[in-house]
Amino acid sequence: MKALLIVMPITLFSCIHTSQDKKRLVDKQEKTKKVKSILQTVGEKIQGDFNGDGQTGSAVAIKFKEGKGNPVEDGTADEYKVNFSASNLKPINAGCCNIRLINEGDLNNDGTDEISIFQAPINGCTYSFTTYSFAGGAWKQIIKTFLIPTGCDNISDDELQKRVFKENNFIYCLNEDPNDVNGKLVKKKATMNK
Repeated sequence: MKALLIVMPITLFSCIHTSQDKKRLVDKQEKTKKVKSILQTVGEKIQGDFNGDGQTGSAVAIKFKEGKGNPVEDGTADEYKVNFSASNLKPINAGCCNIRLINEGDLNNDGTDEISIFQAPINGCTYSFTTYSFAGGAWKQIIKTFLIPTGCDNISDDELQKRVFKENNFIYCLNEDPNDVNGKLVKKKATMNK
């Protein structure tokens, strides 16, 4: 009977400890989900440290000029720019047409998050993808613009987030293989602008 009394408190303590650990783990997972849902990295409005001040700011896609008529038939297209919450960041003039923004993280190890613009064409289903970095008081295109044929289908935020990435201190792009009828994605080292 004494052995049973000694084992019971240990078992009871062990169960309480395990229950507390599970609660802490669940709480930690919930906090991680909340942080990820709060920090928007793809869309018309994204967050990031785009100027390297250690603070999270925002970037917002703004249509600043309404188009008239069909731009393919002597009309004018809508025009877009990217505005930033940090006062020292100048807007990026993106031009025509509708855009989605992607926070790429710090691709070039300069202490700032880079930003990509996924942009609709005036006509058709082939979008452009351009990546910028803020350096020396101005936005500079760091990766040569590449095209993404969409087949007029929507591309998810997750897919856009994966198009440019850093691996072993090299920057890569995922591009469609022009020789594959299914548009298989191929990893290629990014062509950097000089």
